[in-house]
Amino acid sequence: DTKTIPVPVGEYTAVAEEVKCRQWQSKKDPSMAGLALDIKWSIDDSAVKELLGRDKVTVNQGIMLELTDSGGLDMGKGRNIGLGRLREALGLNAPGQPFSFMMVSGRVAKISVSHRIDGENIYAEVKGVAKM
Repeated sequence: DTKTIPVPVGEYTAVAEEVKCRQWQSKKDPSMAGLALDIKWSIDDSAVKELLGRDKVTVNQGIMLELTDSGGLDMGKGRNIGLGRLREALGLNAPGQPFSFMMVSGRVAKISVSHRIDGENIYAEVKGVAKM
């Protein structure tokens, strides 16, 4: 086949399988660069598996990270909102509690899937995460 059938838009229970931090650089403006957190969520929904003809259904979430001038993760007020929402949904946002990106792996949440259109291609993406 030449095209993937995307996961339908909706809310699903999913497990965070793979968590990776990556560097990015803008193609339009190479002076713009930073870090992103990529999470691969595994959806365990038999109807979706049957619809897509797959034994395993995954969808990706990308969170752009805001950094301090010294290159650390900016944890100031109003900063890294996407990461804060992810942490809150997974019960990893308690004051004083240590946090690392690897703590996300294996956690269960309700994910909200939407579609992004790029030319003739349709991509399913996680647009939000909520507590179970």
